[in-house]
Amino acid sequence: MRRATLGLVTAAGLLVAGCSPIPAGAEEAAAVRCPEGSDCFDPIQPVGPGGDISLDMGNFFFDNLEGTPVTGEVTVTVTNVSDAYHNAEFLGAADGSGIPEADGGETGEDTVLLFPGEWTVICNVPGHRSAGMETTVTVYATQEEADAALAELGEQPEEGADPTAPAEEPELPSAGGDGDEADSVAEDATDE
Repeated sequence: MRRATLGLVTAAGLLVAGCSPIPAGAEEAAAVRCPEGSDCFDPIQPVGPGGDISLDMGNFFFDNLEGTPVTGEVTVTVTNVSDAYHNAEFLGAADGSGIPEADGGETGEDTVLLFPGEWTVICNVPGHRSAGMETTVTVYATQEEADAALAELGEQPEEGADPTAPAEEPELPSAGGDGDEADSVAEDATDE
């Protein structure tokens, strides 16, 4: 029984191989070889508009992350609110990415090449990550995804506005206006 099955498998393999013949001349073609010292290809890079993000960093923390970047070249600005050197390394960023850094009380900036997804950011100074200097940053595939993320947070960008810009504070009614709205609020409060 086992030999019969093996014979059927071999016959089926020959039939499948016969359905996709090797193109003429391919048998004699030489394999492509990379020149010595070369990898024969450019590293894959993210394509997209990128954007800007900023964050504060201090003794063993990252804080106040602002911006909703899209895949591509992302300009990262770091503000060091402590007295010691810190940096913000995006683990796994594409070749050619920088590591934004700043001495104590300084601000630094660098370009990081990021694909869509969630990125782990650490301070790579020995001991800093284990002490808590780690955060995540989300990079979106399209501007539409970034806009949807802002909308979920209640920060709908205006038509044509930069989605990475900080949201504006809502305008509150002035106390010195026509008084109608302020008076009605005051009346409601005294009626209770």
